Amino acid sequence: MLSLAKAKEKALMALSVRRLIERGWLTALLGYLAKREELSVRLKYIGDVRLQRTTFGALAITTYYASKCWPKLPEDLAKTGRLLKPQEGPLWLVTALSLASYACRLQASGNRVSIDVSPERVGLEVNGVSVAFNPSCVNIGSLIEIFEEGEYEVPEVLSGLKGREVVDVGASVGDTALYFVINRARKVIAVEPLPNVVKCAEENVRLCGATDKVKVINAAL
Repeated sequence: MLSLAKAKEKALMALSVRRLIERGWLTALLGYLAKREELSVRLKYIGDVRLQRTTFGALAITTYYASKCWPKLPEDLAKTGRLLKPQEGPLWLVTALSLASYACRLQASGNRVSIDVSPERVGLEVNGVSVAFNPSCVNIGSLIEIFEEGEYEVPEVLSGLKGREVVDVGASVGDTALYFVINRARKVIAVEPLPNVVKCAEENVRLCGATDKVKVINAAL
């Protein structure tokens, strides 16, 4: 059973996503709670879209955390997203909002951060080190875990990365490898068995000009 604090946070997440939805929020929320796999909404500035249940949940989580730092950011990002095809909008927003939440935490602890967004890419710079993602080449679940929820934000882990070579087995689309780069790993060997996923990892590495720092290898271990 959820604690009162957790239940309150879940409710606030559900309310936060309204910032992005022009029409259909309540129907989509009820559908989400009923565990329907597909939901229909009209996103502000972007248009009518059909969302997977997981994508609706991801939008709620990322909007909530980004809004805590920059209340106007979700809607400002949606305005930029109007240049996208409607069905590309949700993934683009989740990617941008996840990186924005991470940037907010880093900024609060004294780091120099900036976000760079365009319809083709979402980029983040931390203390002069840049990473970027093609929104069509992201894994929503792992992106949120790594950047939004701070899965690897353990001081002993982060301090051990600086100047080291790291092997990332099961590298997926390169999100963890690029997280290691931002945290000053000298080089990352990213090993991924699925050829189509490798292409996405290579695209993300290329976008941020990190081919000298991340080597993507298509192999199963």
